[in-house]
Amino acid sequence: MNETIKFKRNAGRSLFWVPQSGEWPEKTPLPKAHIVRRTDCTRADSEMKGTAGLMLLAVLSLCGCPQTTAASVHTDDFPAIVDDFPGYFAELEKNKPINWTSTLNLLSTGQISQACYSHTYIVHNDTTLAKSYAQFMLDSTGKLTPSGVFEGNWLDIGNYKECTEDANNAVDRPEDIQAMYCLVSWAKTPEAAELNLYDSDANFRQGVCVPKSCSESEVQDLTETGFLGVKPMPSWLPVNVYCQREETYATYSTGAIVALTVIAIILCVLAVSTSYELFITIRFPEEERKPFTTSRVGRFCLSCSVYSNTKKVFNTYQHPGQLPALHGIRVISALWIIYGHVYGFPPIDTANKVEKTEDGKQWWFLIIRGNYDMAVDTFLLLSGLLVTYLFMKQMKKTGGQFTWRDYGLHVLHRYFRLTPVLALLIMIFTCLIAYMGSGPWWAIRDNFTMDFVQNCEKYWWANLLYINNFVGQRCFTHGWYLGADMQLYVTLTGLLVVLYRYPKVGVAVACFLIGSSWLLNGILYHFLVNVNGESYSYTTYRWSFTRMAPYLIGILLGYLLFRTNRKVPDTPNTRGLMLLGWIVGTTCALVAFFTPFGAPEANLLGHPAWKAFERSLFAAGVAWVVYACCVGYGGIITEFLSWSGWLPLSRLTYTAYIIHPMIIQAYYMAYRGPRLYSSLTWWFMFVSFSFMSLLCGFAASMMAEAPFLELEKILLPNRRGREAKPETTAEDGHDSMAMKAVECDPDPPLPPHDGKGTSGPNGC
Repeated sequence: MNETIKFKRNAGRSLFWVPQSGEWPEKTPLPKAHIVRRTDCTRADSEMKGTAGLMLLAVLSLCGCPQTTAASVHTDDFPAIVDDFPGYFAELEKNKPINWTSTLNLLSTGQISQACYSHTYIVHNDTTLAKSYAQFMLDSTGKLTPSGVFEGNWLDIGNYKECTEDANNAVDRPEDIQAMYCLVSWAKTPEAAELNLYDSDANFRQGVCVPKSCSESEVQDLTETGFLGVKPMPSWLPVNVYCQREETYATYSTGAIVALTVIAIILCVLAVSTSYELFITIRFPEEERKPFTTSRVGRFCLSCSVYSNTKKVFNTYQHPGQLPALHGIRVISALWIIYGHVYGFPPIDTANKVEKTEDGKQWWFLIIRGNYDMAVDTFLLLSGLLVTYLFMKQMKKTGGQFTWRDYGLHVLHRYFRLTPVLALLIMIFTCLIAYMGSGPWWAIRDNFTMDFVQNCEKYWWANLLYINNFVGQRCFTHGWYLGADMQLYVTLTGLLVVLYRYPKVGVAVACFLIGSSWLLNGILYHFLVNVNGESYSYTTYRWSFTRMAPYLIGILLGYLLFRTNRKVPDTPNTRGLMLLGWIVGTTCALVAFFTPFGAPEANLLGHPAWKAFERSLFAAGVAWVVYACCVGYGGIITEFLSWSGWLPLSRLTYTAYIIHPMIIQAYYMAYRGPRLYSSLTWWFMFVSFSFMSLLCGFAASMMAEAPFLELEKILLPNRRGREAKPETTAEDGHDSMAMKAVECDPDPPLPPHDGKGTSGPNGC
């Protein structure tokens, strides 16, 4: 008999179904997370207004009415059909096919524990009795196959929150039974068990809510017999099971405690330094502040001030003699990399993989996403350009003198500027990322992520020594670029000295090295990748000697700008040559962009000859844009790339580059539902991730990068025989990487830097 119901709250703040007669049936509580904060009883058919009415609707939408009460609620906004689900779930549990022979055999042979079997049986029996906790567990489990399987929806992840919170908060749950969320991967054949779950879309993924007393292997065995969950297909086999156990991260590890302590100390230092600056700013007039700001002690106290470092980051003044177009190129390249990673991170939760795959074959998409890794070649080009241009200016000042002491300071200066923020973020990734979230995908991605975390625990030192593109590559994988760039910086300094003292010899050596890089790329790609089947991403893609051609092109470009003082004669012949340069440079870039996608049948992407030249072609195209903008023949492109608004963003590209994969991965892991792909959605995600990367990059810059940049000027005052002043000149950035801000100065007299000096992302 159906009758209208009302709600009543007990002392435990749970809601119970109560008939209007006032007699209590079997108590069936709603989860604590859905409590209506009213102490009086409310008729369900009464007029519901405001927040209370909306909350009641939310409660009703998630509750399952037990078969014993047969209660129903009829409103214009909520269908009565929900009343049928408790009975449906009870019948579903009763009638699901269970291989009892196999189940009992697993128990008798010790393959499953007595606790796991007993708890699973109790849940099974309580589901048929329509007990709320058991119904929550079944309701939160994926059912059979979802809609849209032919569009690539090969997952039914259930409801993570209902399993981990609602079922565990139900008052009728036995004390010794706790619900746990697991993600099961189903395959058609046993051979599929050999597939890597993260790299393969061949499996169907299903969320199941199981007793926490069961291990992952026991869940796999009992789902195969049909005792746990709802088997999608009778012939399917469970391949892998990933369960999320909150107690695994209930207490912080020693590494996490150390990381949190370091972060707390940094924040305290920032607070003290900022307070010191604000105090002297408010307390003393400007003239009386100088002893507190210009002395070495004063500079040390101010080095960590968030107030002054923030002003330096957002200062948009560009000094005469800079190459401002590089700021725009740097920011665009960094955003391009972020976009590629937003799309490229394996989105195993995508419910329409077919549409995503088809979109990925469109020419416009291939151009944008398929070539995003060429942005790294842009950074290598800019790095070689900036190092050479400023190195030559410094050599000119010292009369061509360069000693081993200079070389040591040259390398130490670079290391000191890049490493602190990198070390901070590696520490956060290695020690804290496991505690940063939870969700259905955290379980499956946790294994993927922890693979990298465990590698970082073992090979963190390789990143700090900048050899991570050869050793420990699966730790902070995107950091391979930093290793390659540092190796080229350290090993090619001698070439810069030769180039300054013996220009013809230096140019010849640079050209020889470019040709050698082409040859090595083709040979190594053919034998390592095409013949031996090794991973391109972990071999020739990351090695410095196979990526040095763009860097060397940057060296030659930097030397050309130095020798010509960034000037060309304004003659008809010059204008004709510049036009020809634009044609050739544009052609190089277009060839690098379009050729692989214009001949798909030729498999050009995998041809050794293409691998030898593709990156140099693109770097040559970008090099021409830089040169034309620097000598005044860039036109509207120069105006766009030189916009002052690029400057603050360019100072954050280094930290944004380091931190953005952590943000993307944490978001994907914590997402609690299937994701529908669309081009528009992915663009919105790109904008969001870009903003968050820059925002978090700013925080990282304030915590580690900016303070150490100022400390470096204090601790290493004598570089190449000159004293570093509080307001240093742009030469301080001559050895900064392409993602670091560089202030390029003209010949003496030297302009003061903008406060950020040479530290921000690469931009003269």
